[in-house]
Amino acid sequence: MKKVREVMNKDVVYFSPDDSIFEVAKILAELDISGGPVVEKGKVVGVITLSDILRYISIKTSIEPKIINPSLSELILRLLELGKNQLEFKKEMEKIKSFKVKDVMTKKVITIHPDADLIEAATLLEKHKINRLPVVDKKGRLKGIIARADLVKAIVMED
Repeated sequence: MKKVREVMNKDVVYFSPDDSIFEVAKILAELDISGGPVVEKGKVVGVITLSDILRYISIKTSIEPKIINPSLSELILRLLELGKNQLEFKKEMEKIKSFKVKDVMTKKVITIHPDADLIEAATLLEKHKINRLPVVDKKGRLKGIIARADLVKAIVMED
């Protein structure tokens, strides 16, 4: 059975608790990923996802998505609607730029060790209904990330 270390992505995009969620959202959109770990002093302290950001923005501003699970395109549409009123738009954008990752991130992080097997990774992803697991060493330092797609790829590419 393959180990997490053989399948994980070692080139991980991660964020700081003090990063602006506006900047994080831009990076996630540019890289076409839905989230990443939050690291402080080398250790994983949280996870931030685009869904977390959009939910938080809709709660803290007057930008209310018209759907239950807001998407980036829905947020953009709402911002464009607000753009018609320049003063309101500027006010809402300033609010968004002041929000920090530490205000939004999920603090209870489910992680996995590099030597765990893929069945354990799949079990954790399914049990906790999450899409990615930060891979950490015994001291909690980020070593990689494994996503559902990585598991699928490992299964179909298995010799």
